[in-house]
Amino acid sequence: MALEYFVIDAFTDRQFAGNPAGVVLDADGLTDAQMQAIAAEFNLAETTFILPPTVPEASLRFRWFTPTLEVNMCGHATIAGLRALVDTGRIAHDDPASSTPTMIETRSGVLATSVESIPGTDGTLLFWLDLPKPVLRDIAVDYAELGSLLGLGHGAFDESMSPVRTQDEDLILFVRDFQTLNEARPEFGKLGAWQEQRGMRGLCLATTKTLTPSVHVQSRFFAPAAGINEDPVTGSAHGPLTAYLASRGLVPVHDGMAGLTCTQGIAGGRAGLLHALVAVADDGTCGVRIAGQAVPTMRGTLLLAD
Repeated sequence: MALEYFVIDAFTDRQFAGNPAGVVLDADGLTDAQMQAIAAEFNLAETTFILPPTVPEASLRFRWFTPTLEVNMCGHATIAGLRALVDTGRIAHDDPASSTPTMIETRSGVLATSVESIPGTDGTLLFWLDLPKPVLRDIAVDYAELGSLLGLGHGAFDESMSPVRTQDEDLILFVRDFQTLNEARPEFGKLGAWQEQRGMRGLCLATTKTLTPSVHVQSRFFAPAAGINEDPVTGSAHGPLTAYLASRGLVPVHDGMAGLTCTQGIAGGRAGLLHALVAVADDGTCGVRIAGQAVPTMRGTLLLAD
């Protein structure tokens, strides 16, 4: 069996930045075990497998695997998958004045995506994803314990911004400023055990005290329990993160809509940028769309023995 694959850097406008994801086209002939083995072989945070849909309202189906398990939601690997579909002509984007919508079946439901051209550029594309509706639950944490796990000292956390647990079983936790965020050096073995004990996928560490006013929030994301010590840019975490900020009045909201620019990165390593549009309802619930660019770095043939 020979299958076409890509490696694509998502949430960046240049190669070897942002968050790399594998993409395997025409994956309907693969077993679950083969998908998991391929994801482990790529050894990237996530690999997207593109299959035919099983529901009439979707055009395609995406499945996402880390090197160790299948996940319900992945933003950057979805953006990467869309780029691969455009590059192979499976999503047409012929009109720069309009966006091209595609409905994708996933374990988190049928998600709306679209591709649009950035005005004033020579065909630069922006890939949009409507995330599942964020669910935020306040949670009590032991700051001293988390400080020890994250390598942060006393006073590192912004305790005025209450921690929350999300529908993806992530913990969102705020620190006092950008410098503190960069200083975090987790003990990944202990943090992974802590997450496993609590049934958590990951920990989003964030701050609104960024280096520039044009960036609303800066974050890092740690998921050793899911086989990813630190993720460079986590699209799925930005639904709950930006909903938190918009619903609590921590960013400007005009006519029920907030637009945010967000950055995430590994201290001294890869980083990326994404955009979010948050629609805030009267009851405080939010709908979130995220967007980013994506750049291919590899394209080839995956060879599987019979």
